[in-house]
Amino acid sequence: MSARLSAMTRTSILVLALGALSACSTTQELQPTEQEAALAEALQERELAPATAEERDAVRNQDLLTQAAFWAEAHELNPGDREAAFELSRVLRLLGGAQRSAEIARQSLALYPDDIGLLGQYGLALTAMGRGPSALEPLSRAATDPGAGWRIINALGVALEQAGRKDAARARFNQALLLAPGEPAIESNLALSYALDGQAEQAEAMLRRAARSDRATPQVRQNLALVVALQGRFDEAEQIALIDATPEMAEANMDYVRSLMSNPRRWDALAQTAEPRRQTPRLRR
Repeated sequence: MSARLSAMTRTSILVLALGALSACSTTQELQPTEQEAALAEALQERELAPATAEERDAVRNQDLLTQAAFWAEAHELNPGDREAAFELSRVLRLLGGAQRSAEIARQSLALYPDDIGLLGQYGLALTAMGRGPSALEPLSRAATDPGAGWRIINALGVALEQAGRKDAARARFNQALLLAPGEPAIESNLALSYALDGQAEQAEAMLRRAARSDRATPQVRQNLALVVALQGRFDEAEQIALIDATPEMAEANMDYVRSLMSNPRRWDALAQTAEPRRQTPRLRR
């Protein structure tokens, strides 16, 4: 691998990392996920009624789908309900509905333009969609809050990476690590920044450390598989991918990386036509 990947190559690997190596067509992305369909069905079965403060507190201990149905009901009853908009945007993003999450946060920001929480949710959703340059402004504003947590700083790092500002991105990742030492999601993002810059061996070492954490997510392991594959060790990468993927998916992922590495034109085509993936990106909230 060259000392530094080309801009097109960096963009293409970002798309792979954001999609966990899953190739989805634009048509497929517009189709509702199973969770979204289940949410719509649950909403149809509920009778709309204002929720009490106690119910709002209690629902945060429920599963994400239950939370989504609850906050969607509250938001439908009162679109000006700041708390409902914030929580619905957050939960939808965690369920994979980044586009709808961004829409809800943006609409609520029209009423609460300086709300740090809504700015953060809007930026997180945009970053999950791969729209880092658009996410920089809301995330930068959210990051000025003294109480901004590592997730916002981490997301700002990803947005900067997506915007091609790798040095600023790494500074934010390191800042996030000061707030959450050893957090595998941050270490994974920092490692991918080095991988995108052609430093695959250093990235692999960081990702292996992150993957050993009991807090490591499947995305961290998939990122490790990607970096190993980019070094040409496809069999090893496939074994790592098999931890969280089916044999068919793991094999397809490796074939996809091989095709990108062997045909530079595929990098260009991917960078020009790729749409944001539905699956959560390498960013973890």
